[in-house]
Amino acid sequence: MYARKQARAGFTLIELMIAIAVFAIIAVVVVPNVFSFLERAKMGRAKADLLAIKGAIVQYNLAVGKWPSRLKDLIQPPTDEKDKAKWPGSFLDKKELPEDPWGSNYVYKVSPAGAENPYELYSYGKNGKGAPQGEWISVWKL
Repeated sequence: MYARKQARAGFTLIELMIAIAVFAIIAVVVVPNVFSFLERAKMGRAKADLLAIKGAIVQYNLAVGKWPSRLKDLIQPPTDEKDKAKWPGSFLDKKELPEDPWGSNYVYKVSPAGAENPYELYSYGKNGKGAPQGEWISVWKL
């Protein structure tokens, strides 16, 4: 009679360790690249938002004759009756102001007379309101 070898089912410990090592190497290489890509995408969206808002601010200035006092003036009529009469309608497609990709509001301030730029428009960036000014994403530095 012939002796039949019995087939084993499953994997050996060595095979499992090799498979886990391969997955770990892939994870070490892929995961940081994915997070880097996501961060670059957020930065790109913030820049695009800032440029769109800048365009709306310029349109507001051309229509009303002065810079908006707040970003809401781009989507809601100004409170001043004289300015409200010149306001043709929303300057942004959305009915709400966009938030930056990190969930904060964009910051807008009219600059005092004689300043380098007529207004400031920026995002605090990924670290939020407590971020140092060097991390802010300003429409004037794009």
